[in-house]
Amino acid sequence: MVYIFHPPESEIDRRYNYHWDLLKAALEATKDKYGPYVLKPSVRMTEDRQMRELLSNSKKLTVMIRETSIKRERQLETVRIPIDKSLISYRVLLINKKDKATFDKISNLEQLKKIPMRQGEGWGDNAILESAGFRVLEEVYYDRIFENLVFSAHTTAFPRGVTEVLEEFNARKERLPQLMIEENILLYYPLPTYFWFHQTEEGKKLARRAQDGLELLIQNGEFDRMFNRAYGKVIADLNLKKRKLFRIENPLLPTSVPFDNKKLWFDPTK
Repeated sequence: MVYIFHPPESEIDRRYNYHWDLLKAALEATKDKYGPYVLKPSVRMTEDRQMRELLSNSKKLTVMIRETSIKRERQLETVRIPIDKSLISYRVLLINKKDKATFDKISNLEQLKKIPMRQGEGWGDNAILESAGFRVLEEVYYDRIFENLVFSAHTTAFPRGVTEVLEEFNARKERLPQLMIEENILLYYPLPTYFWFHQTEEGKKLARRAQDGLELLIQNGEFDRMFNRAYGKVIADLNLKKRKLFRIENPLLPTSVPFDNKKLWFDPTK
């Protein structure tokens, strides 16, 4: 069983280290039932290309990490377990230090919507932000988003998942000293992120094994242990409980999202 995953998009991109470690743990947990496996990286791909390769069943990619949507669930096979307990649904803002006073004054969502949001081209949350009334500025290359945030004369922000932002910031703060993490705002839009596979028999087998493994990790507590090791300090360092929480809707969510299963979800108020 061959799991070919997308590698980091740059040398300092560590967004998915935990996700692939979790998949590896799930595959290890199912060796008795399913036998050996191969878990290896593909060539470097943008998110748009990842989607194209998986949809075409090119065999250059056999598993992808992406947020769910009505369209995507029609196109691909998935495992409906949020990989990071949907922690990535909670966003803090990367901003330019020169704009700190502007963000300090924001007290409601309408004020926040006046700030253009920077995103990568083809990212799934672009449509969510636009549907809520935000202006979205898309960039083709991931690293360029940070550069343009800092070098632009205009006030903009780059909403980053709690799971991503500290590593991204720490990897760039020396090269981009004007970059900072905004200290008061927490933006939420439900964005459960799953493992995705092609809708072939082979893809469905890969998905079944991943699901069986993740369920075993949830049952034996290893899922929670890995989550806490990866994100416990991040959650504390970003002071999520004391931030102003602004919620927006995600109109792209399918009805299949398992919101009723509370053990699958992170809650910043607890």
